[in-house]
Amino acid sequence: MTCSEQPLREQRLVFGEVADIYDRRRPSYPSAVVDAVLDFTDIGDKSPVPVAEVGAGTGKASVLFAARGLKLTCLEPSPAMAAIARRNLAPFPEAEVEETAFEDWRPPANCYGLLYAAQAWHWISAEARYVQADRALRPGGTLALFWNVQVSSGSEGLQRDLSVAYGELMSARLNGMGSRAERVEVNNWVIGEVAASGLFERGSPTIVQEPWQRVYDTESWLELLSTQSDHRMLDKETREGLFDRVGSAIEANGGQVEVDYVTVCYLARALARR
Repeated sequence: MTCSEQPLREQRLVFGEVADIYDRRRPSYPSAVVDAVLDFTDIGDKSPVPVAEVGAGTGKASVLFAARGLKLTCLEPSPAMAAIARRNLAPFPEAEVEETAFEDWRPPANCYGLLYAAQAWHWISAEARYVQADRALRPGGTLALFWNVQVSSGSEGLQRDLSVAYGELMSARLNGMGSRAERVEVNNWVIGEVAASGLFERGSPTIVQEPWQRVYDTESWLELLSTQSDHRMLDKETREGLFDRVGSAIEANGGQVEVDYVTVCYLARALARR
């Protein structure tokens, strides 16, 4: 197959190429974030009010909400990711996975008490995001959008060596992310979109931040990188060469990457239907 004959890869679906590694290496979310979401809603643990998740992936966030006994519908467009999500959710009879994109989903109108997306809302088309959310949420229902944001990853020496390893390749990844505060606010575009939609209470969204840390060894860090869409979109030869250089940089700096994360959650309450 020539390059011109190869099928186009949609960036938001490349995670399915490494679904098992994604499930093994992608971090979950702090339980305090689930608490904050449910505290903001008018539903509680074991509520019969239906809840929907956008872009469930392999179920990293799904299992946290399903463990609260909620009636949960998880939407995931990648067959490989959906299969693992079903496996991870098997212990929770009130949770189900629908293999569909959010844009194509046709939910019962205005019946969901909570619609949430973990690490996924930016993949939804701008035209569909809030129209679909409005269609699904009941009056006063909650839209919860959250991401794990890396605000630091390793020592200054490691960052210097990683800059050399990446060179001009994806240089914006290392050099264009700004200060810690700017990284935390990287998804603040949500604020303007929620307000502009006119579908949520004035003053929305409420923002919750939960900091935490994780340490990766060289192997686990490279596996984590292999699940990130910008790295997946590189051709195999380029990616393997990059990973050799990144691995050498980590080994030269103690064989570990200490990462500071902040989980940032945006919470908005739907208006009563007009």
